[in-house]
Amino acid sequence: MLKKLLIGSLVALCASSGWTTNAYAGTPRASSELRDNDGNRHPATHAFDGLLQTGWAEGAEGPGDGSWLELPLDRPTELKSISVWPGNLAAGRRSLREYGRPRTITIALTLIDRTEVTKEVRLTDGAKESVGPQRVDIDLTDLELATKVRSVKLTVSDSFEGGVFNDTFISEVALNFDEGSLPSVLERMKAYADSGAGKKAKAASRTAVVDLFVKIRDAEFGDRDSLRALIDRAADGPPYMRRQLTRVPYGYRVQALPPDADALEALGKLKDANAIPAFEMATLRSAGKEQRRLRLKTEYFYALQELIGGGDRNIPFWGQEGWEEGALRGFGEPLSIEVDQFGDLYIADVGNHRIQRFSSKGNHDRIWGSAEPGIANDWFNGKRTYHVAGRAPGKKAGEFINPVSIDLIPGKDSDGFVVLDGQGRVQVFDEDGKPVIGWNVRSRDEISPGVGGEGYIRYAKGKIVVVWGNEIFVYSMDSEELNFWKTEDGVANGVEVLKNGKLVFIFGDEAIMYSVDGFRHGTVLDVEDLGAGIESWDLTRDEKGKIWVITDTGVLAKYKKPGKLDYKLQISEVDLILPRLGVSVGLAYIVERDRIIKVDAFELKAQEEADAEKAAEGGEAE
Repeated sequence: MLKKLLIGSLVALCASSGWTTNAYAGTPRASSELRDNDGNRHPATHAFDGLLQTGWAEGAEGPGDGSWLELPLDRPTELKSISVWPGNLAAGRRSLREYGRPRTITIALTLIDRTEVTKEVRLTDGAKESVGPQRVDIDLTDLELATKVRSVKLTVSDSFEGGVFNDTFISEVALNFDEGSLPSVLERMKAYADSGAGKKAKAASRTAVVDLFVKIRDAEFGDRDSLRALIDRAADGPPYMRRQLTRVPYGYRVQALPPDADALEALGKLKDANAIPAFEMATLRSAGKEQRRLRLKTEYFYALQELIGGGDRNIPFWGQEGWEEGALRGFGEPLSIEVDQFGDLYIADVGNHRIQRFSSKGNHDRIWGSAEPGIANDWFNGKRTYHVAGRAPGKKAGEFINPVSIDLIPGKDSDGFVVLDGQGRVQVFDEDGKPVIGWNVRSRDEISPGVGGEGYIRYAKGKIVVVWGNEIFVYSMDSEELNFWKTEDGVANGVEVLKNGKLVFIFGDEAIMYSVDGFRHGTVLDVEDLGAGIESWDLTRDEKGKIWVITDTGVLAKYKKPGKLDYKLQISEVDLILPRLGVSVGLAYIVERDRIIKVDAFELKAQEEADAEKAAEGGEAE
């Protein structure tokens, strides 16, 4: 009798305060629970408490395969999806790597008639790639009891190993995170936030955030405790909303607790890379446009951290992938290369928004672009993930946004050059490397990344030719458009100018010659005689006007004249990726995979001939 009176009083109290006892879940339980070396417990309830900085960890020996976590439901519930945040997120991606996280889980649903439905799910490793909560759709449409789920059980089948600790974590589990029925109490949470009491609490919270921000900003070396407080609010919501979570059933709490927008704004203004975990967790507890916005912010802070760190200070000769001086970054795009009359190499470093010059010894000695490295996400006419760029993208004279092609303009004492960038801008540089004129290509079309190159610029006997997809623009040196036409063969994957000023376009396995006025002469060479399996290739001409070809199968070939092979060399046993070629005095320079490969073709040919002669002499002796 006393128990009934107490329950009745509790119901009346909740009703009078505007809250409902419309509970959907009971108390979580698990096969085991970890107590770590510091004495901290990681119970089953932490996987359903709405906080991403806490989590359940199994306490069994080994990686925890076979451990389980279960959420009983106090009333029959319709499930559309189950979302899982695997791993330890207390310190963002760092703690995610340090601890074990489930690789494969089995989800078991117990229905009202005690029928059990199971589904095995393979999870993505968030320690290696940025992922949000991993959603598992529940399809019970063929069952009459589709809305009669009474418990949810997750069993860890196997795990990704932690880099430091062997314990497997699950930070959070949510029911119907972004779709499906939700407890009415969540609407009341929103109503509280909009109420007078909620607005008053929000104003006090905002004042507290401002105080923390000022304390950090004004301290000579920042304030660690204040930064920690801001990170905590951004990651797991403002304290005034967090205090209301006890009224929300387990399994629905993460939906009820948005990130603290004021704390995120403050951290964004501070530009402290230590705030990365806060943005990561705020991203993980968001959905839709807000999640995408926060993911971009997280990428920005990772790039900022890399930029502040200064990068690799020991870039080898001939380059490597990266943004530092002497490094190259194509993000899968081919890097245009030209060799001047002194044997120096000019490379359009497309992902770093710059032109780099390398000596014939492999060291970089000059860079064109904006003044400093920067954080960028510009990518042709769209966007990509934030990254550190060797030079910040820019539209001023001498600056670039994704330079896709370069060609040299022969001079008396040195060479000038002309550059085309991914937004259709042409810039001409004189023999001293100073920009003298620039203009934009008159086209409504855009070139696309990821197709092996669609934009090229070439100097042809006093004229500048821009290849933009299948459109060809011919300009004078002072930007006057002299001619326009379209290729009959589609979009080229390479362009070169012959000694006579005619153009050679690569289409498939053929090189087809056009005049500058658009007249199509036909095929001048193909690469069938260079071996099977060729998918991409490039051609160039040397200081004597001879044509050279490099293929992705590692074949370097020289032609006596177009269509007549002189010799070919196998310079690589490993396939090359979108190789681009420059040649001077028998030295071939191939750019691929963000590095330069130097090949002394004359020496290699002589060595092969000597080896062949020695082998022949050995055969005669036998």
